[in-house]
Amino acid sequence: MKLLAFGRPRGGIDARAAIASLARTELPALWALYAGGIVREMYTLNRPGAVLVLEADGPAAASTALARLPLVREGIIEFELTELRPFGAFQMLFSGAAGSGS
Repeated sequence: MKLLAFGRPRGGIDARAAIASLARTELPALWALYAGGIVREMYTLNRPGAVLVLEADGPAAASTALARLPLVREGIIEFELTELRPFGAFQMLFSGAAGSGS
């Protein structure tokens, strides 16, 4: 299952300082998730946080994997998970529901 994980700093935390202090342990942990095939893509934002594309058996498995990250373990960031499903609307083009165009 593919999931989108939006990582945001928890409220009331100096995110930049906290993230900087754990970067040396966070990055190898993130790399391990990438090398293990759980994290498929990683993106930064124009603010503290990240967007990850994950491949996991489900949201619970994804949460368990993300809990290995030091920034999550220390309560500095939290992730919101959204399940991604294949886009299915194109089937209307071939089912007759969209009209024949003639």
